[in-house]
Amino acid sequence: MQVHEYYDWNNLIPESVRNTMCDDINNVIAEGHYWKNSPPYQTDINIFGLPHDRWINLKMSFIWSCFAFMGREAQIKSVKSWGYKTNLSTQEDRDIYWHQHLREGSQVVSGVYYLNLPDPSVDIATSGTELAPNGVDKKGKYFAEMRIGNWIIFPGNTWHRPGVLTSNNNRFIVAADMEI
Repeated sequence: MQVHEYYDWNNLIPESVRNTMCDDINNVIAEGHYWKNSPPYQTDINIFGLPHDRWINLKMSFIWSCFAFMGREAQIKSVKSWGYKTNLSTQEDRDIYWHQHLREGSQVVSGVYYLNLPDPSVDIATSGTELAPNGVDKKGKYFAEMRIGNWIIFPGNTWHRPGVLTSNNNRFIVAADMEI
């Protein structure tokens, strides 16, 4: 049972802009704005809040993708986002990465946006996001492939974790939640 959908934003956000976003995330991390108790190099600021049109476009593409996924518009309580920089040397035991996004009294729609392909040898089938719609300990887990320039949107209460990393080059993504 697949619970995700893809939304392609390559026409609005081309590779040159995505590369600049990777630079932005690198700069935020270099300034020390990342969580020390989470997977390595997860920004601790709302990355959509960076003062550039590229981030406004990405935020609006996320909101539109969420509405399309739900099949309706909804009153938004909040939108939160994080940038990630990961590679093979930063990956820990993947079992500790399982998580879901819950907010009491609210529905959450989550998304992951893939900014780059670390190198051509990366297996996009398993390096995207792993989802466990029936729970971590039950059957039905599957990988949603990495599609560069696409949002993958899924219910926030779905257990998920980053896919398998196989490159020493950095993979950059943006993760986001829309609370309604």
